[in-house]
Amino acid sequence: MANTAPITFSPGIPIPLEFDVQKRIQQLHSYLDPGDPWYQPEQQHTNIRAVIKLYEDGKIDGVEWVYIVGGEIVSLEEAHRRFKQRDPHKEIAWTWVEGTCHQYAQKQ
Repeated sequence: MANTAPITFSPGIPIPLEFDVQKRIQQLHSYLDPGDPWYQPEQQHTNIRAVIKLYEDGKIDGVEWVYIVGGEIVSLEEAHRRFKQRDPHKEIAWTWVEGTCHQYAQKQ
């Protein structure tokens, strides 16, 4: 006799990852330290400081993607537009993407 029970599948990662905002803020601060191995170029400092402030103000959660150009949140399209019109010697040319990757099925 054939098995008639419905087939169910479990997610690839059954326990959702937890995002630690405070740990991320500490990590971002380290990117501003010239002695840190993950030090980021000066041109990114405006964006990194903006991301830190956005976390502190609760305006971003670290899960949804945000694009930061010149210290402000912009759309993906705006980030692309500014990149195409960039002057590599100005901060406006640098984009910071913050957020985690997740499967579309996880997003509700």
